[in-house]
Amino acid sequence: MGWEALGQWGEDVARIEPLAGGVANDVWSVRVHGHLAVGRLGARSDADLAWETELLQHLDREGLTVPVPIPTTDGRLFADGLVVMTYVEGGPPETKADWRRVADTLRRLHRLTAAWPQRPAGDRRPTSCTPRPGRRSTSAQCRLRALLDAEPRGRGSSDVRPASSTATPTRATSA
Repeated sequence: MGWEALGQWGEDVARIEPLAGGVANDVWSVRVHGHLAVGRLGARSDADLAWETELLQHLDREGLTVPVPIPTTDGRLFADGLVVMTYVEGGPPETKADWRRVADTLRRLHRLTAAWPQRPAGDRRPTSCTPRPGRRSTSAQCRLRALLDAEPRGRGSSDVRPASSTATPTRATSA
């Protein structure tokens, strides 16, 4: 169906502009109910989108800052491959302190999802920190992995090793 599905969020919705940085999805800033939001259109299965949107709601209830799915007018959290979520202000980590906050957040995420079921089979996207010949890896996940590898591991620390990532971690900014 494509972006026509955005109409399922109401009559006052509008696509504003494309957002950069996506790899597998078409991501735009959108306006829903008078508020800035993010719309992501892709080819993920309904099972995968249900898993993701339920997980985001769980993390939000636990107090983690995440984009929260905005329901359609009939209460669904996605429609025809489209998910509309709250806009979260931020930017890429820039300093060692930013990266430490990312690591702390990932440790908390790990604790909050320890009992959460895995993503439905067939919807996993592997990532690698091994660069292709002639290129160096610059992904945020690989930089974070290097930082975590350099951190001393003491009692009570978490050995966070993200297996895959769909977004670059962001640095929270104050409003």
